[in-house]
Amino acid sequence: MKKFAIISIVSVFLILVFSCNQENQEQNRLGIIKEIQVLIDDKNFEAARLAAIDTLDPQLRALYYEADEHLGHASHLDVRCNERIEEILYEIVKKVPAKNIRFNRDIYAELHTLYPDNELYKKKFIYYDRKQRGVLKY
Repeated sequence: MKKFAIISIVSVFLILVFSCNQENQEQNRLGIIKEIQVLIDDKNFEAARLAAIDTLDPQLRALYYEADEHLGHASHLDVRCNERIEEILYEIVKKVPAKNIRFNRDIYAELHTLYPDNELYKKKFIYYDRKQRGVLKY
């Protein structure tokens, strides 16, 4: 009987400790959400974005995307997806012979579309495009 009473008391104590811990976590989470929302309301979008970046909390992630949208950035997932596409296309184009002009042009066109500021992709696309049209001789 004593063991059962001790186990019951310990169980109740642990339940209280865990419930208090969950309340603290929820209070911290709500505090972070309020902080980010204040930053967005103050139009401090970069700070809001940085405060919410890479969180697993769906509400915080939504605030991250909201701040990102105000800044005009591509969504975080789009950026990661584009980086993966770039990696795959670049690995392919490295293996394509230079004499396969059309295929090289098409891949560099895709890479240039993903990253229009990348000078390498721009130059390679222009080069293969001109070769394809016959402006440059083989």
